[in-house]
Amino acid sequence: MPDDSGSVRLEVAAAVGRYRLALGSVRFRGRSGARRGRSVGSSMEFLDFRDYVPGDDLRHVDWRSYARSEQLRVRLHQEEVAPHTDVLVDTSASMATTPGKERAARVLALALLHWAQREGAAARLLALGGGRLDAGSLSFVEAGDRPGPPATPLRPNGVRVLLTDGLWPHDPLPLLRQCMAGAARFACVQLLDPWELAPTAEGALTLVDAESGARCEVQLDARAVAAYGQRLQRLVEALRAAVVGEGGTFVQVAAAGLGEMAARALLPAGLLEPA
Repeated sequence: MPDDSGSVRLEVAAAVGRYRLALGSVRFRGRSGARRGRSVGSSMEFLDFRDYVPGDDLRHVDWRSYARSEQLRVRLHQEEVAPHTDVLVDTSASMATTPGKERAARVLALALLHWAQREGAAARLLALGGGRLDAGSLSFVEAGDRPGPPATPLRPNGVRVLLTDGLWPHDPLPLLRQCMAGAARFACVQLLDPWELAPTAEGALTLVDAESGARCEVQLDARAVAAYGQRLQRLVEALRAAVVGEGGTFVQVAAAGLGEMAARALLPAGLLEPA
């Protein structure tokens, strides 16, 4: 892993304040904050009435209603919470096939953590198939083509964001369902290197599988590039369909600087909104 944690933090600090997570009108669970919760709380947003019972705070009694009906009723207000947020990170070696992709993955993971913390949320980085991660020492070295859900239990009724390249040869739906189960808001961020999105015909190449280390001699001509493009499109559409079909948000990101990734992909997809 390149030792650029300082520059990664500076890049995130420079761009993260322009946006916030776009969470919509979903009701969450979490600690006290600014988002709508699932329970009665003390915000200014009216929720409902109920009959007065001894011990209720008299400040919440609707005295106007009492003047009309002589029935004591209490005004209930919407709970406001900071939804707990779990950022699930695919730590497989394919996330670091190029220095640019690896840096973008580290920047996005740290930025997502910061965006959640700016909401006052209890935010965590969790590895697919593993436990909690330290944003300052994030690395992508795991091998294997079948990542599993995090070993750490996921918290219900909160926000979950999956950061992955999605380059799995198997059906993504079972894993996605496990990652999405019980979440109030789920998003999948598929990170790919620009070369992975649009390779150029470069003639004879030796390709090395990032996960297994297997080597393969290929002739990367126009026909091979076209066939690769078709296969990638099928893979991406399968991932997109699995996420959207389960009610989540899907966004594909080309590895770049955080400001560019946010403006070109995360904001238009509705994962972020202006701060």
